[in-house]
Amino acid sequence: MSGKSLTPEQAHHLLDLMAKGDGFDVGMDAGVALTLADVALQIDQPERAEGLIAHAIQLATDAEDNDQLAWALLTKARILNDGSTLTEAEEFVNLSEDDWLRSAYNNQFGIYALETGDLPTAKSAFSQSLALKEALEDKVGQANTLYNLGEIAREENEFEQAKEFHARCIDLLEELEDRKGMVNGLAILGHLEAVEENIDGAIIHYEAALEIAEEVEDFEGTVVCRWGLAEMARAMGDEDLELQHLSQVMTGFMQLGRSTPDPIKDRLNELADSVHGGN
Repeated sequence: MSGKSLTPEQAHHLLDLMAKGDGFDVGMDAGVALTLADVALQIDQPERAEGLIAHAIQLATDAEDNDQLAWALLTKARILNDGSTLTEAEEFVNLSEDDWLRSAYNNQFGIYALETGDLPTAKSAFSQSLALKEALEDKVGQANTLYNLGEIAREENEFEQAKEFHARCIDLLEELEDRKGMVNGLAILGHLEAVEENIDGAIIHYEAALEIAEEVEDFEGTVVCRWGLAEMARAMGDEDLELQHLSQVMTGFMQLGRSTPDPIKDRLNELADSVHGGN
């Protein structure tokens, strides 16, 4: 893959080329059908995506290609968030020697378990997926899985473990030059330090995140970082610094023509009264 995304117009044209009336091009194999299903989802055509996945399942079944069938079932499970389809895919995954397939299955199983609130199962599945992704040197996959493991650890109040996972994730995102991802990761580390009342550590991470957010013009990231820094200023009793950070957030919203969230406006009003001696 070139790494370039199709425009919506190109995606529509590609899907129309491959569709023949109510059916699909006879030269299409299961892998192409699954790729086109993702294209259909990107342009908000879920019904067409489901049709392509069903076509891929039928093609793989007819060809007795268990790996392709497993991929098709995994894609269906991902789109429909369907645990029964995951169970159906499991027997084919267990027979496969394709580590990419096994990694994808464990990842999808972890996501499903996470969404159903089964944290222990999600943790186990993501850990298995991470080991495979490391062997495959799949850095994007590793970063995503480390993020999920970090969020599970945070949910379980295992803050030191959560910081370890997110720090490893940030290192990979830096290698991948995913600057916005780094902003989010550093802000999470800042929050985790704040939860443990390590104000200095929180400030270091929030400031590092803010610097990157401003460089890449990540407005949402900037808001999160300045709000975090304002909270740390509040914890230190520095109302002037807190006012400075929140005022810059409000200015950013105004410049974009967006309304400032009520919690920020309310706190700014409180600070104005306090700093200027109002009632």
